Amino acid sequence: MQGIYIHVPFCLQKCSYCDFLSFEMADSGSVMEQYVKALLQEMQIYFCRERFPATDVIDTVYIGGGTPTALPSLLLCKILDSVKKLPLAEDVEITVEANPGTLTREYLTEMKAHGVTRLSMGLQTTKSHLLKAINRLHSMEEFVENFDAARAVGFDNINVDLMFALPSQTERDWRDTLGEIAKLAPEHISAYSLTPAENTPLWSALESGEIHLPEDDTDRKMYHMARQYLADEGYKHYEISNFAKPGFVSRHNVNCWQRVPYIGFGLGASSFDGEKRWRNTEDMQAYLKTFGRQEQSLCPTVWDELASRTDIECLTEGDTNTETMILGLRMIDGIAESNIPPVFTGEVDDLIKNGLLAHEKGFIRLSPRGMDLANQVFMAFV
Repeated sequence: MQGIYIHVPFCLQKCSYCDFLSFEMADSGSVMEQYVKALLQEMQIYFCRERFPATDVIDTVYIGGGTPTALPSLLLCKILDSVKKLPLAEDVEITVEANPGTLTREYLTEMKAHGVTRLSMGLQTTKSHLLKAINRLHSMEEFVENFDAARAVGFDNINVDLMFALPSQTERDWRDTLGEIAKLAPEHISAYSLTPAENTPLWSALESGEIHLPEDDTDRKMYHMARQYLADEGYKHYEISNFAKPGFVSRHNVNCWQRVPYIGFGLGASSFDGEKRWRNTEDMQAYLKTFGRQEQSLCPTVWDELASRTDIECLTEGDTNTETMILGLRMIDGIAESNIPPVFTGEVDDLIKNGLLAHEKGFIRLSPRGMDLANQVFMAFV
């Protein structure tokens, strides 16, 4: 099995905390068309060169961004039509990220008809003053309208992204958000603690003292609240930041944490084949120039020529061992004891003695205390 990630770098408006590769493109119809054309060309080159194993199939497709639904539906459906031509597993999971306010019932109907099986909606918070504080463009009312429309056209696998430890957010705000979303009963909820990134408006506002984030203790109380509240609502906590109803874990995410190979298409998209990682250029003009040629000009050696110019990292045995531990321990069930690299036996024993890891039924996993100090645990394997 192998996965595909497709990057759509367009947004209607950048959030104040966002350092993802995305651009505000208010009047960008022409650029969007050029980008989708180049994206489809990149996908065609890869699969025509038969670099994908003939015996393998694609079991997950994840279209992220940016905001993929900032594209006109016609362009998104062109991408989906190309995806359908690939060697897909019968039960393939096809996820599209969407922000409230970018969806209509008609748009959702087209997505569903073109094979999308999972919708991931970025809400972050139900509180209007907090949405404004992080420069979100939508309202809670728009989210509910879009969510209900998605249900009406047949989406039965919906994720909602939430954030806690936002500027001026209180524990009561977070409890209210959890309650309002739980009432809607999405199949999956992702709950992330806000992590300020350099070179963002949020970072600048924090540096200047214009805004303040909740204290670390409050952050942890919010996290514990989410774990308990969502467990009571029937969600399984299966990864540090992810919760799912039975049968609805994100297969795309799980594959990433288990180091299943994936191929990334689009601006800045990363790929992993089990032995090395590489990344596409983050320069839009360079990307369009590279992949925007006419099909007949693409000779059989073009992909090899292009691949030589990407950012390739060949993983050492040490890199693989480190990734195995860090990614595997993100899963609540942890890592099978038999899969732990022998080189880390001492570190694992020390972390168990210090109460940061737990040993149970043949698995090593983060303890409750270890979840709060996960970064400290991960550093032991670097």
